Amino acid sequence: MKIKYYCRQCNRQVGQLDAAQTDVSQLGSDVLNDADQQQTVQMEGEHGLAIRTICDDCNESKSQSSVRYDPNIFS
Repeated sequence: MKIKYYCRQCNRQVGQLDAAQTDVSQLGSDVLNDADQQQTVQMEGEHGLAIRTICDDCNESKSQSSVRYDPNIFS
């Protein structure tokens, strides 16, 4: 199973894991409520997961920007 991490602000792929057998709860998504989990963890093809996160660049720019940062934006 491939697990790919994408920034929910800029849509850039920020990481990837290759796991033969992965329990989604090991990713920490089990602590999310149902709505957040649906927006954050999505199937990607038959054998993959896409995880929405924030990349370092977007995280840094939100703290330096005077523009309101909306953490609820999901692509």
